[in-house]
Amino acid sequence: MGPRDPEDVAKDVLHDLIEEASELRRTKADADHWLRDPEYGILLQRLEDAHVALEAALVEARRRARVNEERG
Repeated sequence: MGPRDPEDVAKDVLHDLIEEASELRRTKADADHWLRDPEYGILLQRLEDAHVALEAALVEARRRARVNEERG
């Protein structure tokens, strides 16, 4: 397999991030629903932190994809 077009790679990464964000959102919703005991507070906080970090990466990936489209 030869070198890939950076725009194609950016689109693939964006697509993967969207899927991961969706899965993490579902996991977080399940955890919020089922893990009510205070001992799970740290787990819930880590899920929230992961979700925030993934959403930030998604925003950045979308921004870069938009910039690449404007250049092309």
